[in-house]
Amino acid sequence: MDSGHSEMEWQELSYDRWTESHVSSWLRSIGTEETHIKKLKKKKVTGAVLTTLQREFLSNTVRMNTVQIEHLLRKRDELLESGQETNLSSQEPCDAAEQANIPTECSDSLTSSGEALRFCEYRKFDQNEKDCRYVKHNLLHPETGSDNMLVPCHEYKSLENAHKQDSKILKVKVAIEVLMFACACMNMRANGTIHFGIMDKVKGTHKHGEIIGIPLKNQEDFVDALDYIERCFKGSNQQSDARRCIRNPQFIEVLDKETTERTWVIEYDIVPKAAIVKDKIYSVGVPKFTEKDKVKCEEKIPYYRAGANTKRVTDDDLVQFIQGLREKDQQREEIEASSNETPQDFREDQKRKLLILLTCGKARMDNSLYYIVVTNKIQPEHLDSIDFLVNMNLFCVFDFDPDSKTSGLCGTYKKQKAANLHFLKDYANDNRSESSDFIKSLQLFEKTSWIFCNGRSDFPGGEQTCDETTWIRTRKKKLKKAVSVICNDILPRRSFVVLFLLSSDVEQPLVETFHEFYAEMNGHDFLTVLSESKENSRKFSSLAQVSCPTSTLRDISVEMPLSHVDATVQSIQLSKNQPTRTLPVFSGGLCFFKSVEEATLDSLEIISVDQCNETKLENMTQEEIQQTDIYFYRGGKIDWLNFWLADKRKCGDIIKRDAYKEASTILDNIVPKPKRSVESVIIYHQPGSGGSTVARQILWDRKNKVRCAVVKQGKEIITVCEHAVKLREHKENDKNNCLPVLLLLEDHNADYTDELRGQLGNVIATKKINPSVLCFILLICNRSNDPERLCRAFPSQTVAVTHKLSDAEKPLFSEKLEQLKLENETEFILTFVLMSKEFKSSYVENFVKNLLDKTDHSTLITRLIRFVALLNSYVDDSYISASHCEASLGMRVYVNSARHHAFVEDFTEEAKLILIHLRQSSTHIQSIKIIHPLVAKELLGQLSENVPQSDIAMDLITDKVLVNHRFDQDTFLKFIIDLFIRRNKKSRGDLADTAFSPFIEHVTKECGVQKAVDLMKAAFIALRNDAYVAQQLARLLYTNFRFQEALEWAEKAKSLLPSDTFILDTLGQVYKWWFCHLFDSLGQEEPSPEMGIEIINIALKGIRAFRASEKTPTKENVTFNSSYYGEVDVGCRLLKFLSVVDVFSNNTGKSELMRYLLTEYIPAEVHKPWQDFHQQLKGLQRNLSHALEYISEDLSYFQTDISEEDEELDARDPEQLYNPRKWLTRKSAVYAGFFCNIPEESDEAAESNSDDMARTAERLSAFQKQMRIHKLGGSNVTSILNLHYDKKPQNAGHKLESIINMYQENQTWKNLDQAELTKFIFCQIALNCILPGSSKLLSLHELQDLSKRFITRGRNVSSASALFLLSLLFWPETSNELSSADAKILSSAIDELQKLWEIKIQYTTPRKSRTATHFYLAKPRGLNKIVHKSAIEKHIKGTLTERQLKWRGGEVWKTKEVMQLLKRVEGWTENGKLFVKVGGDRMIRVFPRYSASLPNGNENVTFYLGFSFDGVGAFDIQVTE
Repeated sequence: MDSGHSEMEWQELSYDRWTESHVSSWLRSIGTEETHIKKLKKKKVTGAVLTTLQREFLSNTVRMNTVQIEHLLRKRDELLESGQETNLSSQEPCDAAEQANIPTECSDSLTSSGEALRFCEYRKFDQNEKDCRYVKHNLLHPETGSDNMLVPCHEYKSLENAHKQDSKILKVKVAIEVLMFACACMNMRANGTIHFGIMDKVKGTHKHGEIIGIPLKNQEDFVDALDYIERCFKGSNQQSDARRCIRNPQFIEVLDKETTERTWVIEYDIVPKAAIVKDKIYSVGVPKFTEKDKVKCEEKIPYYRAGANTKRVTDDDLVQFIQGLREKDQQREEIEASSNETPQDFREDQKRKLLILLTCGKARMDNSLYYIVVTNKIQPEHLDSIDFLVNMNLFCVFDFDPDSKTSGLCGTYKKQKAANLHFLKDYANDNRSESSDFIKSLQLFEKTSWIFCNGRSDFPGGEQTCDETTWIRTRKKKLKKAVSVICNDILPRRSFVVLFLLSSDVEQPLVETFHEFYAEMNGHDFLTVLSESKENSRKFSSLAQVSCPTSTLRDISVEMPLSHVDATVQSIQLSKNQPTRTLPVFSGGLCFFKSVEEATLDSLEIISVDQCNETKLENMTQEEIQQTDIYFYRGGKIDWLNFWLADKRKCGDIIKRDAYKEASTILDNIVPKPKRSVESVIIYHQPGSGGSTVARQILWDRKNKVRCAVVKQGKEIITVCEHAVKLREHKENDKNNCLPVLLLLEDHNADYTDELRGQLGNVIATKKINPSVLCFILLICNRSNDPERLCRAFPSQTVAVTHKLSDAEKPLFSEKLEQLKLENETEFILTFVLMSKEFKSSYVENFVKNLLDKTDHSTLITRLIRFVALLNSYVDDSYISASHCEASLGMRVYVNSARHHAFVEDFTEEAKLILIHLRQSSTHIQSIKIIHPLVAKELLGQLSENVPQSDIAMDLITDKVLVNHRFDQDTFLKFIIDLFIRRNKKSRGDLADTAFSPFIEHVTKECGVQKAVDLMKAAFIALRNDAYVAQQLARLLYTNFRFQEALEWAEKAKSLLPSDTFILDTLGQVYKWWFCHLFDSLGQEEPSPEMGIEIINIALKGIRAFRASEKTPTKENVTFNSSYYGEVDVGCRLLKFLSVVDVFSNNTGKSELMRYLLTEYIPAEVHKPWQDFHQQLKGLQRNLSHALEYISEDLSYFQTDISEEDEELDARDPEQLYNPRKWLTRKSAVYAGFFCNIPEESDEAAESNSDDMARTAERLSAFQKQMRIHKLGGSNVTSILNLHYDKKPQNAGHKLESIINMYQENQTWKNLDQAELTKFIFCQIALNCILPGSSKLLSLHELQDLSKRFITRGRNVSSASALFLLSLLFWPETSNELSSADAKILSSAIDELQKLWEIKIQYTTPRKSRTATHFYLAKPRGLNKIVHKSAIEKHIKGTLTERQLKWRGGEVWKTKEVMQLLKRVEGWTENGKLFVKVGGDRMIRVFPRYSASLPNGNENVTFYLGFSFDGVGAFDIQVTE
């Protein structure tokens, strides 16, 4: 903005373009105190910022009182309503402060497109600037006169029509204007420039001085126009002088973003040196066309400059004008003489400027900012000067050098630090992945992303190198997308600096990158341009001015050799790159570990012996050290730097709690005498009790003795396992003599930990490492609200950390507190103060009460505190990003010339006490949370006395600014989902299980169901119609008997995810609860058929809904479809309802009902009322039988554990969820009891006398026998196998004998269908395991003969249960005793089992450990060779957790009793597969289980054999020596 414009009164401008001075003038006009005006001006409050000022800012920062604030805001609102237009609404969303940073050249004029016109600078006078360019629609300053003879005057001519004329006319037009102007300048002894292609008047939308440019047909026309000098000037001397004074035309390209047409501004400089023009007056006769189109020169007339105009010297004024020339000549000579004196050059402090630009005003360069480098080719001689880049926190590099990998910056960088090599297309995110998934796929924040923007010469695939024109046509869009994704989806605003490194000739693609970053970042803040040479800087500035004013470009540009930059930047970097670090080795020494090698193990954070030694302690001030220390004591997560500084005695020691000593003792006991190669130590800790600190202390103190690492969140188990093994074996020669690796797993679920343990065991076995060697120690650190209870489950290797301090800990905390108080005010170490008080509820309560008494509850900051407290109270590890906070508070964060103004500095003092600003090194997200979970809960409790929690939540989820805020949106919405959906589970360490999320249960209890429903509806909208929220809302409604509404929401969820089994199951659950409610509401009344219509209709709808879910492919990681359970529940309850309908409730009613359900018979009383139900009711028995059989089959295949994620959505009853085998046995008995229409005998009597049962069986029909078998527990394979776990084996044995009696004599056995035969043989095997001496047992040979009826080939192959029996019965006691025919049966059965298994898991991805192994091969012969798993389990001692560890770790197989019981099978490995030979030459493949994985190479092995529904499995594989 020119000086005239800057002095314009505020009344003349729209308020959104007011500067700080204009705002100050307005504030004075409304009577604001001068002290407050000065503070606001110092805070850079422009007109745009004025529109967004909040009360908190005026109160806390400006320190205005309430009356003054109300006055100012009322006047501000009147101003906004006064009708003045603002342009903010039409601009891209950005910070108002950034809008205020529009350069001073900016005009208030607008182009036709509405864009602001900007003043720009002239080309340097009388210099040939090859890199000078103008930008179309920018303004040159108004035409001027000749006040100072050396400062050129300017005249503009648009030529907007003349340039279209033919060459002759154009030359004449140009000559007229140039010669008149030149004559005037020579007569005035003044320098001047005449510009063509610049508007010389206001016309339409064009402004005076606006650069429009003209297309050139022929540049020679403008050169040849000067040939008229000889024809138009008077006399040869004047002609010669004119030639010497008029410079040849300069052609300046005009840049235009809207078109590719090239246009130009043509400029003629006039330089009337005193030695040329002294004592002379010049006259010119301008050329004109005659009527015959010939050019004729007019009368020669002297001209002069009058202000901004060229005028002729009249005859009357000629004498006076000539007399004045002597004075002008003298002035010209004096000015020229003074200009020849060389003034002292102004040297800007480039070092200070560079450091301020790179650090945003901070004294040191740390990891608080990320850096993006944009570079072209770095010359080879400069590659030794890039250490400052290696030490930087580099996020990515946009590299335009195709040879960078082989001979440029990339290759040099990668020698010291790892980088992932990408192309622009990799940032396209065509799959529209969520930001978190996209970041994970490119490994952003883990390694520097090196983006080759113009191909890679050493890479045959990917993008090829191309010229500038092709690049702009084909890749500019990709660049735009990449920059947009980085600036809007990945990195928060103001968290990164973009450094343009210009080491070679500047080309357009690099400038396009500047344009994109400038646009996406809403201005020049956080942009830096570093040039090796002035030429590169000038060319870059001339091209970049299309989007950025040249004055701004000067402000962000630094010209400095790269070697100087390297030394300068390194001088303020807090850490230096360590090309190598050190690790301990088995021999007691150390080995080197290159950082590029470490980067390949990116699933682990490795703690080296020299951890943190890269820190430049000499560069850290005492204040910075103290801030690092206090951040931890305020509640921040401990950093390795805290331990390092403590070791260096730069800060106080970190307290070692009793849990540290307990865990250390456990580790000390494990290391010398390990029980297994993968050991575990578990730390359960209350949130905020310091459990994570204890775990990290253990790693820090043992980093010299073992190799230590932290497993990063979200990493694949296979990858973690591979990296852990590489870490263990790095620089070690003997795999049996390596130091163990101590792996810290923080808050990983049990499934993850178990599978990692199994995978590590597999690798140990594969590598033939001695099983007695300790290879890995898993230090498992998990949050729990009840750590002491979980500790009891595995006391020998578990430690609990709570808020309660022991007697030994109390004096340590008291002493530490006194030390901290000497250096800090109490409020800045509040978390530690509370910890010292053991977080006693009364102390926390009083602290929060005193804090809130000083708090204004009406402010936006208090509102924000309510939101954070709500999330922190209910959602683990929740936070609100700084970006969300700024949006919520309406704050405008800015950067001034000194430092980055952090938004937390504008918080109230109370907010600063309870909010901690997270700055975790592992994440790019800056965020806030309450200093401690217990403080958050107490805060929420007291805040909700004024604003109920339900209202806080409603305010949160209906705040569109927060919900729609783009950055880190995925995480924020996930916290909202968890708030509404995630349930408490005792298995996760919670105090109790909840049916809904604790928040929803709280709202339901405190405010009623309707309030919870309203919240869930609002959450559904806020979360963009989330199907699972609709599902949970349906659950909430049906459990509160609001079935019609529940049905609507279940249907809505189904419409959103029509193939999701959980949602389809919920639809069935609505009907199930509805039906049960209607049934229960009957009381003792016996309904009539008419009364039962609605109830039956609802029940059958429920069954149909469950069956629809059953037909849907199971979602990943769900082992079976839970809807079968719902169908059985509703079906059994419906049978009970039918039996109480008055038609069927009399003495003969049951037989009547059986006839109705099992035959074509329809009683007259129900014929018409139930006419729509007959078909379904008559299929009820068959469908129930099918559902029970399906559940049994699934339970036969899989173990019954369920993932934590599925627990949130599963609507089954607890027994179905956690003890499904028991539920199945009970429901089978209920089902059979209904259809078993025979005189009741007590089960005990029948079981005690199986012969009586045999006589009873003779009188029963086939169907009655089947139902009796169901009732006794022989209805399906799972129920039969479950009898092995009966606490009274004698009872279980008698039940099995009774079941066998139901099948009667030998002849009947041969006539059994395959399903019945399968169950009969399972009963025989189970009976032999439970009561081996029973008289009802058949021999192995007899059972083999019976089982030969099963089909092992073709389309009619038998069931998986039948094939499983064949694998059991025909497996040989020795490999060569099996006949070829039997071997064929065995081999075919196992092959088919494996095929059926593949079909079974087609839609699931169950872990191998979830496959249930039922039987094992034992040493005895005959049927006794088959041993059930329960026979092994009784020899495994310890708690449940300890027993599970022994199974997973392979310790079971080393138990003496098990070794005596089981038989080792001989086999061999070949090409990574395990085989055994049976019946001569027939090979059978065996799959390894648990940690008994395959050894490398081809080896002879022995192992224990297990039988599962996916074939046969190998346990404890041992290589035969």
